[in-house]
Amino acid sequence: MKPTLIAALACLPALSAHAAGIALYPTGPAEDSAFVRFVNATSGPLEVQASGTSATLSLPADKPASGFMPVAASKPVKGTLAGGGQNLPVSVTVKPGEFATVVALDKKATMVIKESPDDFNAMRASLALYNADPACRQAGLRTAGRNVGIFENVGQGQARRRLINPVAVSVELTCDGKPQGSAHDLGALEAGQRYTVLVVPGPQGPRTLFANDALTR
Repeated sequence: MKPTLIAALACLPALSAHAAGIALYPTGPAEDSAFVRFVNATSGPLEVQASGTSATLSLPADKPASGFMPVAASKPVKGTLAGGGQNLPVSVTVKPGEFATVVALDKKATMVIKESPDDFNAMRASLALYNADPACRQAGLRTAGRNVGIFENVGQGQARRRLINPVAVSVELTCDGKPQGSAHDLGALEAGQRYTVLVVPGPQGPRTLFANDALTR
């Protein structure tokens, strides 16, 4: 049975099914923003429904990650994640300058992973590994075919980030040091940009999703 998973964004004035390019929470000129994005790791499409509005955001299987949306810091972000005929409420509070990723998992489960990246470098790309799969106790990432380690020992619900050279790269997931599934081609990473590889459950075991950490404005 497909879960419904989360949805969020209380007080969301301008979230739509085509949210890219639309401003969301007004944060005020003197108030630090916080940021939220949603990732669909389920087996079917999901829809994020903002509390108190009719605004929605679709997350189809072929585009499972939204951009990071600015929200009011230190205030609950609320809503419902709908899919498979079910609805699951969610509430997330994000600190100023913090980036929260709400991952919708099967079996009516969600996981929130937060980070406060401060590693911007105009000459290099920033890559993170998020572990949202309870079955992958210690996640790692290495370059496919070369076995050069990028990350290791990233526990469930944790995130790890580092700067890498802006090149085309294909990566391989490991769990407890053992390779999982096939390689994932990330394409050419661009200097000055941030990216995330997410470890999520799959029908054949742990798998990876790839997201550009761009802001939705």
